[in-house]
Amino acid sequence: MPRSVGRGESGERTGVYEMSEPDPMPQIEEPLDVDCKDDPGFPVFDGLEFPGCVAVPMTSAQYEACEERLEFWDEAAGIAMIADSEPGVGHQQPIGLLGGIVERIAQERGSRIGRFCELGLARYGAGGNRRAMQPDECLYVYPERAHLPTAGSLTVGEDDPPDVVVEVDYTTDVRRGKLRVYESWAFPELWVEVPDHEPPRRRRSQLSGLTVYLLNREGHYEIAPESRAFPGWRAQEIHLAMNEPAITPAINATLRRVGAELGARDGTGPDDDLLLAAHRRESRVEGGLRERVELVRQTLRARGIALSSGFPAASCRAALARASAAEIAAASLACGTEQDFERLI
Repeated sequence: MPRSVGRGESGERTGVYEMSEPDPMPQIEEPLDVDCKDDPGFPVFDGLEFPGCVAVPMTSAQYEACEERLEFWDEAAGIAMIADSEPGVGHQQPIGLLGGIVERIAQERGSRIGRFCELGLARYGAGGNRRAMQPDECLYVYPERAHLPTAGSLTVGEDDPPDVVVEVDYTTDVRRGKLRVYESWAFPELWVEVPDHEPPRRRRSQLSGLTVYLLNREGHYEIAPESRAFPGWRAQEIHLAMNEPAITPAINATLRRVGAELGARDGTGPDDDLLLAAHRRESRVEGGLRERVELVRQTLRARGIALSSGFPAASCRAALARASAAEIAAASLACGTEQDFERLI
């Protein structure tokens, strides 16, 4: 059974609970939803399963004070589900890489994509009781249009749901528990990522890969080959991007394609991204300066004027960038030496 612990002086493990012995799926005397059947605000399930988690008694006050990452909490039942092992490298890598991946798409599209890491999600039933979960990542494709969650918490029915919820199953399995809750909450798209890095305790039924679940018109999830929120981004391409330690040319081409597809739909592009637009302007200026410098060198050499390897100096290059074509031509024809040119320009 779990026991309550505090933070030690050493600062090690900050969790509220510590498990005395691992139990991937402890038996609970009653299904989690039995105590919720009197609350019409909650759908009645046959029972939710949370492989890779331990069941921890948790009151409302304990939930509010809890610093542990909770897979699921049911207020009426007074039960929380907590992963029975700490996240490993295989869990952290896909989420760590997802930020850079999504940013590449956003830059190519020309507008930002909202990201929330480990955002708390809660739904209130008609009786006032809550069910809460924490996904690994939530994505809003159009954050400027959405009613976003505040203070690190999203209330189902009040805040807009994410366009995509991301769950990484490293030692857990969301398919028999959290997925059913997301479906009842009508979240439009769920990605379930099983990393390539395989821990010793992974269940044999979980093969590495990413599964895209899309909510259909009947309110049920269906497995789809590609994302709806990110058109044309196939499940295997998302998985590859989330598991490669670096963005390869092939992955970069895919991200640009997805970003361009979003931009074509929205009428935006890389020049609408402030950072990329600045880089492009600087690149154009530098390219134009190189052409001016080369033209001056050719003109002075044709006139028989000797040039040093350091010509033109930095101050002269700055003047060339500002000067008009007529001013550059006049200085090139009037000078007798490279020093004369730098003085005239």
